Amino acid sequence: MTQTNERIHYLDNLRALAMLMGIFFHAAVAYSPMMTELWLSAGPEQSQVMEIVSWFTHLFRMPLFFMISGFFALLLIERRGMRGFLKNRGLRIATPFVVFMPLMIIAIFGTVGWAMQAIENPGPMLTLIKVMSQNPDAPKPPFSTMHLWFLFNLILFCLTLALMVKYKLHKMSWLVALVQPKWLLSLVPLLLVPALTSQVSPHPAAERIYPELWSFGFYGIFFLLGSVLYGRLEVLDSMKKYTAALIIISALLYIIVYRSFPTELSLVDAMAMAEGPKFSLQHLFIATLESYIAVYMTIACLNLGKQYLSGSSRVMRYIADSSYWVYIIHLPLIFYIQFLLLDVNWGAWTEFWVSSLGTMALGLVSYAFFVRWTPVGILLNGRRVPLKEKPQTKQWA
Repeated sequence: MTQTNERIHYLDNLRALAMLMGIFFHAAVAYSPMMTELWLSAGPEQSQVMEIVSWFTHLFRMPLFFMISGFFALLLIERRGMRGFLKNRGLRIATPFVVFMPLMIIAIFGTVGWAMQAIENPGPMLTLIKVMSQNPDAPKPPFSTMHLWFLFNLILFCLTLALMVKYKLHKMSWLVALVQPKWLLSLVPLLLVPALTSQVSPHPAAERIYPELWSFGFYGIFFLLGSVLYGRLEVLDSMKKYTAALIIISALLYIIVYRSFPTELSLVDAMAMAEGPKFSLQHLFIATLESYIAVYMTIACLNLGKQYLSGSSRVMRYIADSSYWVYIIHLPLIFYIQFLLLDVNWGAWTEFWVSSLGTMALGLVSYAFFVRWTPVGILLNGRRVPLKEKPQTKQWA
Protein backbone atom coordinates (compact mmCIF):
# COMPACT_ATOMS: atom_id res chain seq x y z
CA MET A 1 0.00 0.00 0.00
CA THR A 2 1.34 3.43 -0.90
CA GLN A 3 2.40 5.64 2.00
CA THR A 4 2.01 9.38 2.00
CA ASN A 5 5.03 11.66 1.82
CA GLU A 6 4.02 13.21 5.13
CA ARG A 7 4.19 9.93 6.97
CA ILE A 8 7.55 9.07 5.50
CA HIS A 9 8.89 12.38 6.81
CA TYR A 10 7.65 12.05 10.35
CA LEU A 11 8.86 8.48 10.74
CA ASP A 12 12.26 9.39 9.34
CA ASN A 13 12.53 12.39 11.66
CA LEU A 14 11.36 10.39 14.67
CA ARG A 15 13.89 7.67 14.04
CA ALA A 16 16.69 10.22 13.88
CA LEU A 17 15.59 11.84 17.14
CA ALA A 18 15.33 8.44 18.83
CA MET A 19 18.92 7.78 17.84
CA LEU A 20 20.16 11.17 19.01
CA MET A 21 18.38 10.73 22.35
CA GLY A 22 20.98 8.05 22.99
CA ILE A 23 23.64 10.74 23.27
CA PHE A 24 21.78 12.45 26.09
CA PHE A 25 21.08 9.10 27.74
CA HIS A 26 24.73 8.07 27.74
CA ALA A 27 25.75 11.50 29.01
CA ALA A 28 23.20 11.25 31.83
CA VAL A 29 24.30 7.78 32.96
CA ALA A 30 27.54 9.32 34.28
CA TYR A 31 25.48 11.27 36.83
CA SER A 32 23.08 8.45 37.76
CA PRO A 33 23.54 7.53 41.46
CA MET A 34 22.81 3.91 40.53
CA MET A 35 25.72 3.78 38.06
CA THR A 36 28.41 5.75 39.92
CA GLU A 37 30.68 2.74 40.42
CA LEU A 38 30.04 1.16 37.01
CA TRP A 39 30.10 3.86 34.32
CA LEU A 40 33.51 4.72 32.88
CA SER A 41 33.21 8.50 33.16
CA ALA A 42 31.15 8.64 36.36
CA GLY A 43 32.43 10.92 39.11
CA PRO A 44 31.17 12.37 42.39
CA GLU A 45 28.47 14.59 40.84
CA GLN A 46 25.04 12.95 40.87
CA SER A 47 21.43 13.85 40.09
CA GLN A 48 18.47 11.68 40.95
CA VAL A 49 16.17 13.77 38.74
CA MET A 50 18.45 13.15 35.79
CA GLU A 51 18.48 9.47 36.64
CA ILE A 52 14.69 9.28 36.79
CA VAL A 53 14.23 10.98 33.42
CA SER A 54 17.02 9.14 31.60
CA TRP A 55 16.00 5.63 32.67
CA PHE A 56 12.40 6.41 31.75
CA THR A 57 13.47 7.17 28.18
CA HIS A 58 15.56 3.99 28.24
CA LEU A 59 12.34 1.96 28.32
CA PHE A 60 11.02 3.21 24.98
CA ARG A 61 13.77 4.96 22.99
CA MET A 62 15.13 1.85 21.28
CA PRO A 63 11.73 0.12 20.95
CA LEU A 64 10.63 3.23 19.03
CA PHE A 65 13.75 3.08 16.88
CA PHE A 66 13.31 -0.61 16.05
CA MET A 67 9.61 -0.25 15.34
CA ILE A 68 10.28 2.49 12.79
CA SER A 69 13.19 0.49 11.36
CA GLY A 70 10.84 -2.45 10.82
CA PHE A 71 8.46 -0.20 8.92
CA PHE A 72 11.22 1.03 6.61
CA ALA A 73 12.52 -2.51 6.15
CA LEU A 74 9.26 -3.71 4.62
CA LEU A 75 9.00 -0.47 2.65
CA LEU A 76 12.35 -1.26 1.05
CA ILE A 77 11.32 -4.83 0.27
CA GLU A 78 8.11 -3.60 -1.38
CA ARG A 79 9.90 -0.93 -3.43
CA ARG A 80 13.19 -2.63 -4.34
CA GLY A 81 12.51 -6.33 -4.02
CA MET A 82 14.36 -8.79 -1.82
CA ARG A 83 17.68 -8.49 -3.61
CA GLY A 84 17.60 -4.70 -3.45
CA PHE A 85 16.63 -4.83 0.22
CA LEU A 86 19.48 -7.15 1.18
CA LYS A 87 21.97 -5.10 -0.83
CA ASN A 88 20.78 -1.88 0.80
CA ARG A 89 20.90 -3.30 4.32
CA GLY A 90 24.30 -4.77 3.64
CA LEU A 91 25.64 -1.37 2.60
CA ARG A 92 23.82 0.77 5.19
CA ILE A 93 23.98 -1.51 8.25
CA ALA A 94 26.39 -4.45 7.93
CA THR A 95 29.24 -2.51 6.31
CA PRO A 96 29.18 0.39 8.83
CA PHE A 97 29.14 -2.16 11.65
CA VAL A 98 32.19 -3.96 10.27
CA VAL A 99 34.03 -0.72 9.50
CA PHE A 100 33.26 1.33 12.61
CA MET A 101 33.25 -1.38 15.28
CA PRO A 102 37.06 -1.72 15.41
CA LEU A 103 37.49 2.04 15.07
CA MET A 104 35.23 2.70 18.04
CA ILE A 105 37.03 0.06 20.10
CA ILE A 106 40.35 1.76 19.35
CA ALA A 107 38.90 5.21 20.08
CA ILE A 108 37.36 4.20 23.42
CA PHE A 109 40.36 2.19 24.59
CA GLY A 110 42.63 5.04 23.55
CA THR A 111 40.50 7.57 25.43
CA VAL A 112 40.49 5.41 28.57
CA GLY A 113 44.25 4.89 28.31
CA TRP A 114 44.81 8.63 28.02
CA ALA A 115 42.46 9.34 30.95
CA MET A 116 44.27 6.90 33.24
CA GLN A 117 47.43 8.96 32.77
CA ALA A 118 46.06 12.49 32.47
CA ILE A 119 43.11 12.76 34.87
CA GLU A 120 44.00 13.72 38.43
CA ASN A 121 40.64 12.73 39.97
CA PRO A 122 39.47 9.54 38.25
CA GLY A 123 36.09 8.09 39.13
CA PRO A 124 35.57 4.64 40.69
CA MET A 125 35.49 2.64 37.44
CA LEU A 126 38.41 4.48 35.86
CA THR A 127 40.41 3.89 39.03
CA LEU A 128 39.54 0.20 38.99
CA ILE A 129 40.59 -0.14 35.35
CA LYS A 130 43.89 1.57 36.12
CA VAL A 131 44.56 -0.89 38.95
CA MET A 132 43.55 -3.91 36.86
CA SER A 133 45.72 -2.76 33.95
CA GLN A 134 48.74 -3.18 36.22
CA ASN A 135 47.77 -6.76 37.05
CA PRO A 136 48.59 -9.17 34.21
CA ASP A 137 46.39 -11.83 35.81
CA ALA A 138 43.30 -9.63 35.92
CA PRO A 139 40.32 -11.14 34.05
CA LYS A 140 39.53 -9.69 30.66
CA PRO A 141 36.06 -8.22 30.10
CA PRO A 142 33.85 -10.04 27.59
CA PHE A 143 33.73 -8.63 24.08
CA SER A 144 31.00 -6.06 23.66
CA THR A 145 29.55 -4.40 20.59
CA MET A 146 29.14 -1.33 22.85
CA HIS A 147 26.83 1.35 21.49
CA LEU A 148 26.85 -0.25 18.04
CA TRP A 149 24.86 -3.20 19.34
CA PHE A 150 21.81 -1.84 17.53
CA LEU A 151 23.49 -2.38 14.15
CA PHE A 152 24.28 -6.02 14.90
CA ASN A 153 20.70 -6.59 16.05
CA LEU A 154 19.32 -4.81 12.98
CA ILE A 155 21.31 -7.17 10.78
CA LEU A 156 19.75 -10.15 12.53
CA PHE A 157 16.23 -8.70 12.41
CA CYS A 158 16.49 -7.81 8.72
CA LEU A 159 17.64 -11.33 7.83
CA THR A 160 14.79 -12.79 9.88
CA LEU A 161 12.26 -10.51 8.18
CA ALA A 162 13.64 -11.47 4.77
CA LEU A 163 12.96 -15.13 5.54
CA MET A 164 9.48 -14.32 6.81
CA VAL A 165 8.66 -12.36 3.67
CA LYS A 166 10.02 -15.12 1.45
CA TYR A 167 7.61 -17.58 3.03
CA LYS A 168 4.85 -14.96 3.47
CA LEU A 169 4.87 -15.39 7.24
CA HIS A 170 4.61 -11.62 7.76
CA LYS A 171 1.07 -11.75 6.32
CA MET A 172 -0.30 -14.29 8.77
CA SER A 173 -3.74 -13.20 9.92
CA TRP A 174 -2.98 -13.38 13.64
CA LEU A 175 0.13 -11.23 13.19
CA VAL A 176 -1.75 -8.61 11.20
CA ALA A 177 -4.48 -8.64 13.85
CA LEU A 178 -1.93 -7.67 16.53
CA VAL A 179 -1.66 -4.13 15.14
CA GLN A 180 -5.30 -3.43 15.91
CA PRO A 181 -5.64 -0.87 18.74
CA LYS A 182 -7.29 -3.23 21.22
CA TRP A 183 -4.47 -5.77 20.89
CA LEU A 184 -1.66 -3.22 20.75
CA LEU A 185 -2.81 -1.79 24.06
CA SER A 186 -3.60 -5.07 25.81
CA LEU A 187 -1.98 -8.20 24.37
CA VAL A 188 1.21 -6.98 22.67
CA PRO A 189 2.84 -5.76 25.93
CA LEU A 190 2.31 -9.22 27.42
CA LEU A 191 4.28 -10.75 24.54
CA LEU A 192 7.31 -8.75 25.72
CA VAL A 193 7.16 -9.92 29.33
CA PRO A 194 9.13 -13.19 28.93
CA ALA A 195 12.08 -11.33 27.37
CA LEU A 196 12.21 -8.66 30.07
CA THR A 197 11.69 -11.21 32.83
CA SER A 198 14.88 -12.92 31.66
CA GLN A 199 16.85 -9.69 32.19
CA VAL A 200 17.64 -7.56 35.19
CA SER A 201 15.86 -4.26 35.66
CA PRO A 202 16.70 -1.83 34.17
CA HIS A 203 17.52 -4.10 31.26
CA PRO A 204 20.96 -3.93 29.60
CA ALA A 205 21.77 -3.49 25.94
CA ALA A 206 21.90 -6.63 23.77
CA GLU A 207 25.60 -6.05 23.15
CA ARG A 208 26.99 -9.56 22.74
CA ILE A 209 28.50 -10.57 19.41
CA TYR A 210 26.04 -13.41 19.04
CA PRO A 211 22.22 -13.50 18.76
CA GLU A 212 20.56 -12.96 22.14
CA LEU A 213 17.16 -14.60 22.36
CA TRP A 214 15.73 -11.97 24.68
CA SER A 215 16.54 -9.25 22.15
CA PHE A 216 14.42 -11.06 19.55
CA GLY A 217 11.63 -11.31 22.13
CA PHE A 218 11.75 -7.59 22.91
CA TYR A 219 13.32 -5.40 20.24
CA GLY A 220 12.60 -7.99 17.56
CA ILE A 221 8.89 -7.87 18.31
CA PHE A 222 8.88 -4.08 17.91
CA PHE A 223 10.76 -4.48 14.61
CA LEU A 224 8.23 -7.04 13.40
CA LEU A 225 5.28 -4.89 14.46
CA GLY A 226 6.78 -1.98 12.56
CA SER A 227 6.95 -4.06 9.41
CA VAL A 228 3.32 -5.15 9.84
CA LEU A 229 2.33 -1.48 10.25
CA TYR A 230 3.55 -0.78 6.73
CA GLY A 231 0.39 0.05 4.83
CA ARG A 232 -1.63 0.21 8.06
CA LEU A 233 -0.55 3.48 9.66
CA GLU A 234 -4.18 4.47 10.03
CA VAL A 235 -4.13 2.19 13.08
CA LEU A 236 -1.93 4.75 14.82
CA ASP A 237 -4.24 7.55 13.74
CA SER A 238 -7.11 5.78 15.47
CA MET A 239 -5.15 5.88 18.75
CA LYS A 240 -4.24 9.56 18.54
CA LYS A 241 -6.97 10.44 21.05
CA TYR A 242 -5.28 8.22 23.63
CA THR A 243 -1.86 9.90 23.44
CA ALA A 244 -2.13 11.96 26.64
CA ALA A 245 -3.63 9.04 28.54
CA LEU A 246 -0.84 6.70 27.39
CA ILE A 247 1.82 9.13 28.61
CA ILE A 248 0.11 9.61 31.98
CA ILE A 249 -0.37 5.87 32.48
CA SER A 250 3.27 5.23 31.53
CA ALA A 251 4.50 7.87 33.98
CA LEU A 252 2.43 6.39 36.80
CA LEU A 253 3.65 2.87 36.05
CA TYR A 254 7.22 4.15 35.94
CA ILE A 255 6.96 5.44 39.51
CA ILE A 256 6.52 1.82 40.60
CA VAL A 257 9.26 0.58 38.26
CA TYR A 258 11.79 3.19 39.36
CA ARG A 259 11.22 2.42 43.02
CA SER A 260 12.28 -1.17 42.27
CA PHE A 261 15.64 -0.10 40.83
CA PRO A 262 18.68 -0.53 43.10
CA THR A 263 19.84 2.74 44.65
CA GLU A 264 23.44 1.95 43.70
CA LEU A 265 25.29 -0.89 42.03
CA SER A 266 28.75 -2.14 42.91
CA LEU A 267 30.95 -4.16 40.59
CA VAL A 268 30.10 -7.26 42.63
CA ASP A 269 26.40 -6.53 42.13
CA ALA A 270 26.92 -6.09 38.40
CA MET A 271 28.79 -9.40 38.13
CA ALA A 272 25.99 -11.17 39.96
CA MET A 273 23.36 -9.52 37.77
CA ALA A 274 25.25 -10.57 34.63
CA GLU A 275 24.30 -14.15 35.44
CA GLY A 276 20.63 -13.20 35.05
CA PRO A 277 17.90 -12.45 37.55
CA LYS A 278 16.35 -15.01 39.83
CA PHE A 279 12.68 -15.51 39.09
CA SER A 280 10.28 -13.85 41.49
CA LEU A 281 6.75 -12.56 41.30
CA GLN A 282 8.02 -9.06 42.00
CA HIS A 283 10.44 -9.20 39.05
CA LEU A 284 7.67 -10.58 36.83
CA PHE A 285 5.43 -7.72 37.91
CA ILE A 286 8.10 -5.10 37.17
CA ALA A 287 8.84 -6.66 33.78
CA THR A 288 5.13 -6.49 32.97
CA LEU A 289 4.98 -2.80 33.86
CA GLU A 290 8.10 -2.10 31.78
CA SER A 291 6.50 -3.86 28.82
CA TYR A 292 3.38 -1.72 28.96
CA ILE A 293 5.47 1.44 29.31
CA ALA A 294 7.56 0.48 26.28
CA VAL A 295 4.50 -0.11 24.08
CA TYR A 296 2.44 2.83 25.33
CA MET A 297 5.25 5.36 25.05
CA THR A 298 6.24 4.08 21.62
CA ILE A 299 2.68 4.60 20.39
CA ALA A 300 2.54 8.02 22.05
CA CYS A 301 5.81 9.07 20.41
CA LEU A 302 4.60 7.94 17.00
CA ASN A 303 1.42 9.99 17.37
CA LEU A 304 3.32 13.05 18.63
CA GLY A 305 5.75 12.67 15.76
CA LYS A 306 2.88 12.57 13.29
CA GLN A 307 1.52 15.78 14.79
CA TYR A 308 4.73 17.79 15.07
CA LEU A 309 7.37 16.27 12.76
CA SER A 310 5.51 15.68 9.52
CA GLY A 311 6.92 18.64 7.62
CA SER A 312 9.97 18.65 5.40
CA SER A 313 12.63 21.22 6.25
CA ARG A 314 16.35 21.73 5.79
CA VAL A 315 16.91 21.58 9.54
CA MET A 316 15.13 18.26 10.01
CA ARG A 317 16.74 16.85 6.89
CA TYR A 318 20.17 17.73 8.24
CA ILE A 319 19.35 16.21 11.64
CA ALA A 320 18.06 13.03 9.99
CA ASP A 321 21.07 12.77 7.69
CA SER A 322 23.65 13.44 10.40
CA SER A 323 22.11 11.36 13.21
CA TYR A 324 23.62 8.08 12.01
CA TRP A 325 27.16 9.49 11.94
CA VAL A 326 26.76 11.44 15.17
CA TYR A 327 25.52 8.39 17.03
CA ILE A 328 28.31 6.17 15.74
CA ILE A 329 31.07 8.49 16.98
CA HIS A 330 29.41 9.91 20.10
CA LEU A 331 30.53 7.55 22.87
CA PRO A 332 34.31 8.20 22.78
CA LEU A 333 33.54 11.92 22.52
CA ILE A 334 31.32 11.82 25.60
CA PHE A 335 33.93 9.86 27.53
CA TYR A 336 36.67 12.31 26.54
CA ILE A 337 34.67 15.36 27.61
CA GLN A 338 33.43 13.78 30.83
CA PHE A 339 36.91 12.56 31.73
CA LEU A 340 38.09 16.16 31.50
CA LEU A 341 35.17 17.23 33.70
CA LEU A 342 36.30 14.86 36.45
CA ASP A 343 38.94 17.41 37.37
CA VAL A 344 36.44 20.24 37.84
CA ASN A 345 33.37 20.65 40.02
CA TRP A 346 30.67 22.31 37.95
CA GLY A 347 27.73 20.28 39.22
CA ALA A 348 25.89 17.41 37.57
CA TRP A 349 23.54 19.42 35.37
CA THR A 350 26.18 21.80 34.02
CA GLU A 351 28.51 18.92 33.23
CA PHE A 352 25.68 16.98 31.63
CA TRP A 353 24.85 19.80 29.23
CA VAL A 354 28.50 20.52 28.48
CA SER A 355 29.19 16.88 27.63
CA SER A 356 25.97 16.15 25.72
CA LEU A 357 25.74 19.39 23.75
CA GLY A 358 29.51 19.43 23.21
CA THR A 359 29.31 15.94 21.75
CA MET A 360 26.36 16.94 19.56
CA ALA A 361 28.21 20.01 18.30
CA LEU A 362 31.35 18.06 17.44
CA GLY A 363 29.28 15.40 15.71
CA LEU A 364 27.21 17.83 13.65
CA VAL A 365 30.21 19.96 12.61
CA SER A 366 32.32 16.93 11.70
CA TYR A 367 29.43 15.59 9.63
CA ALA A 368 29.08 18.88 7.74
CA PHE A 369 32.79 19.26 6.90
CA PHE A 370 34.17 15.72 6.74
CA VAL A 371 31.32 13.30 6.07
CA ARG A 372 28.19 14.53 4.34
CA TRP A 373 29.46 14.78 0.78
CA THR A 374 32.19 12.14 1.11
CA PRO A 375 32.26 8.37 0.54
CA VAL A 376 31.55 7.91 4.26
CA GLY A 377 28.37 9.95 3.92
CA ILE A 378 27.36 7.94 0.86
CA LEU A 379 28.00 4.73 2.79
CA LEU A 380 25.80 5.80 5.69
CA ASN A 381 22.99 7.61 3.88
CA GLY A 382 23.30 7.02 0.17
CA ARG A 383 23.97 9.75 -2.35
CA ARG A 384 22.50 13.07 -1.30
CA VAL A 385 20.94 15.61 -3.66
CA PRO A 386 19.87 19.19 -2.89
CA LEU A 387 16.52 19.37 -1.11
CA LYS A 388 14.78 21.19 -3.95
CA GLU A 389 15.77 18.39 -6.37
CA LYS A 390 14.99 15.55 -4.04
CA PRO A 391 11.65 13.70 -4.15
CA GLN A 392 9.95 13.94 -0.81
CA THR A 393 9.44 10.21 -0.57
CA LYS A 394 13.18 9.46 -0.74
CA GLN A 395 14.47 9.26 2.82
CA TRP A 396 17.37 7.28 4.27
CA ALA A 397 15.85 4.00 5.32
